[in-house]
Amino acid sequence: MTTTMQNQGPLSTAIPPRSGFQPIPTRIRDTRDSQVPPLVVEPIAEQEQAAIRQSLGELGCKLAEIHRTAAEAYMSQALYEQALPHIEAAATFAPTELEYQVQLGFVRYVTGDDNGAIGAFNRALAIDGNNVEGWFNLGMVLFGQSQHAEAEDCFRRASELEPNDAQTWNNRGVCLWNLQRAAEARTCFQRALQIDPNDTDAAFNLQSLPR
Repeated sequence: MTTTMQNQGPLSTAIPPRSGFQPIPTRIRDTRDSQVPPLVVEPIAEQEQAAIRQSLGELGCKLAEIHRTAAEAYMSQALYEQALPHIEAAATFAPTELEYQVQLGFVRYVTGDDNGAIGAFNRALAIDGNNVEGWFNLGMVLFGQSQHAEAEDCFRRASELEPNDAQTWNNRGVCLWNLQRAAEARTCFQRALQIDPNDTDAAFNLQSLPR
């Protein structure tokens, strides 16, 4: 049995021309041979370089947003391992985007990479030293590593920026208790209960302090 293909016009095998950037070379030249000159890319004018840099910047922002959207789709299903490479890519394409660094720190933390989380939160705070989530989250990771003095400093900074967050005051109190600064811990637990009288953690911690 034979099959025939309907005539749909001539098939083109030529790659359509592109504008903007120089084409990527496809044939290897042996640069190990000193007699064979390597590929030389023609220099371009400064104005054209600026246009290319702008195009690359715009492309990077678009790619960052695409990867961030993919990461959030995975995170919405608690698929953090699958979300990680996407939020890493987003933070790479847009390294000065605060939100991407905070999200990257969170995902690295929940996937067990404490050092990676600390690095991401520190980069977020380098972008904006007044980011409450960055200080709070960094404190949480440091506390989990028993770095109580460093964690207390993070919660202190977070409480200064957002003084009406009961959880921050409670966490700061726990750090102070671990540092054997019971009087200061008591003040923090009391402050947490003033903000939220239903904070059971702060109430339990306050009752657990020696009288």
